[in-house]
Formats: sequence, C-alpha cells, structure tokens
Amino acid sequence: MKSLVIIRRFSIIAAIVFLSIIIIGCQQSTTTISDSSTTSNWLFTSGETDTITSSFTSNLDTTTSIMTTNVTVTTQGIIDIEFDYLDQIQPFNQAIRFEPDGYLANSTWFWHGSPVFSPDGKAMYWSKFNISQSQVEIWYTQKEDGIWSAGKKLIIDGIEGSTNSPVFVPGDDGLYLLNFDGTDFIIYFVTQSSSGWEVPEAINLNIPSGKLLGWNFSIANNKNIYFSLWSLDGSEWSKIYRCIYTDGIYQTPEEIAILNTEPSGSGGPIISPDESFIIFDSIRNSGYGQHDLYISFQTTNGEFSEPINLGAQVNTSGEDASANISADGIYLFFTTTKSGDLGYNPYWIRLSEIDVIKNHSK
Repeated sequence: MKSLVIIRRFSIIAAIVFLSIIIIGCQQSTTTISDSSTTSNWLFTSGETDTITSSFTSNLDTTTSIMTTNVTVTTQGIIDIEFDYLDQIQPFNQAIRFEPDGYLANSTWFWHGSPVFSPDGKAMYWSKFNISQSQVEIWYTQKEDGIWSAGKKLIIDGIEGSTNSPVFVPGDDGLYLLNFDGTDFIIYFVTQSSSGWEVPEAINLNIPSGKLLGWNFSIANNKNIYFSLWSLDGSEWSKIYRCIYTDGIYQTPEEIAILNTEPSGSGGPIISPDESFIIFDSIRNSGYGQHDLYISFQTTNGEFSEPINLGAQVNTSGEDASANISADGIYLFFTTTKSGDLGYNPYWIRLSEIDVIKNHSK
C-alpha cells in the first residue's frame, strides 16, 4: 500500500514538476423522525431552517451498530426524495465499507474520491484512478425504473485530461467538477439537457501567481468555494483557501490560516452547506499515522476553530482522506484502505454519531 499512498498524495507534485500526470437485525420497526441531531436540516434550504423529516424502515444490529435504511427526505418544496445508496447496508456509529457489487477497488482502478449523490438521489458520481492510463476519471451511475445502471465514464465535450471532484449545489441545475488538462487545474460548471451535456463554463477563482489549485474543492449553499492551493516552486505544501461569492463574482482567495498550521499541509476541504463546519485531511502530531480527517467548527464571530481529529471511529494508521457529506446530510463518506481492500475504497459513517460532532452539539 505504500506505493498507492505515494501515487495518491503526491500526484500534485508530479503535476508541478512538469507534467507527469497525476496521482501519481434484530428488531424490525418503522420510524418517523425529525433528525435535528444531524446536519440534515440545512441541505436543501440554502441556509433556511426548514425541518427535514426522514421516514425509514430500520433494521438495527445492536452489536455492530449498523442500520439498514431507506431514507425519504421531505423538505419545503421538495417531497419524497429517496436515498437508497445503491441498496447498501447503511452505517450507524461505526465506519463500514461502501461496497456495491462491481464498485470496489481492484487491479485496474481505485477510488480517487468519495461517492457523490445528486440532490434527487437518482445518480451517483465518483472519481476513479485508472491505473493503466495513470488518469483520474469521473464515472457515474443512474437509477432508472428502480434499477441502478452500470457505471459509465463521464464524457463532456470541451473537457480533456483528468476529471475529479464532482460537486452538486442545491438550487444549481448542474454539476461542478475539476479538470486537469496536463497544464492547469480548472473548475467547471456544466448543465445537462435532454440532448446531453452543454458547453462547460470555467469558474474564475483568480488564483494567485505562483499557486496551483489542488485536486478537491467544495461549495457551500451560498456558493462560497473552498479549495487547496500549492506553491509551484515547491516552497510550501498545500493550504486551504476560500473564495467568497458576491454579486455573481468570486472574490480574491483568502487563506483560512487556522487550518494551515502544519508544515505537511492541509487539503481535501469539504464544507458543510451552511458553513457551520469544515472537514479536511492533514498529517499532524495528533494523528494516527498518515493523513487523518479533522474538523473545524465555525465560531460565533464567523471564524473557524482549532481543528480536532475525528478520532478512531474514522481515522486509522493508513491514509484517511477525500471526505464528502452525503446529499441528505446524514452520512460522512471518506476513502481509506483496510484489510481486504486492493486499493482505496470509500467508507461511511453517520455524521451525528461521530463522537467529536456529538460532543460539540451538546
């Protein structure tokens, strides 16, 4: 697995050092809940405080704390959105592997990011590293007539090279993604019509001279965008920045200094839709080995707090990175390698059952 770690975490250096591409139950019950303990209440509301009601049939194993759930999310103006997660057993307070048939890392590819579900729950997008081609590709599957289709590579006219980090923002009728064309990293927004994908629109972030955009980015409901930047001259590791979206324009990137205190860098930021917290990966003395996932909560003055390790429920002695929050706001996805994995695979856990988050909400 050491070689995979090198490919995964230092692919950005390969891009900088020109241009060798990339990367390198028990009891059956039916329950209706108002899940105020999770972050679900912000997802489809653009910062408003509508209550989300999740109706599900659960099969809870009290020994392993794993819950089988088909969740139907109802919000103001959005009714009966079902997230069945490719019919997978869904986790509770222990991280388990997300393992639909045919979607596990193998000798030809591994996950280069966590699964991303569309806001209507009918499509899943993810990034895979194609080993033979040394290229990152976005793939997707769609639920049609109750059946999830075979995975397909995302192909959009006008975008060449590697693609990564698919992102949906509620209210935007389209998909954001990152493209590395062999020279530069660019974030695009693209919409889809009955005839296919439309012409992609590049997002202008005014990246400072001497800096290079990283592989991952995240967008809040207000369209503020969070990402990492590297120094082209190799003088420093990646740091997390954000661009505030004002009157249809992204302002100059600003560093979130409290997240960037370690010389080994910080990356892979995922912002909650209401910006109440951010999760990212970093190697730190407080960690369990390699990259761990950390969380920082927004304070009353709008700044972010000192990062906290998400703990052994999530982190291991290996690479734990590429976090993502599920479209219903209930689960945290991330990638890692554990016993039985042939490469990086996604794991998931219920957000509200992570002790660090649970204790913060008390």
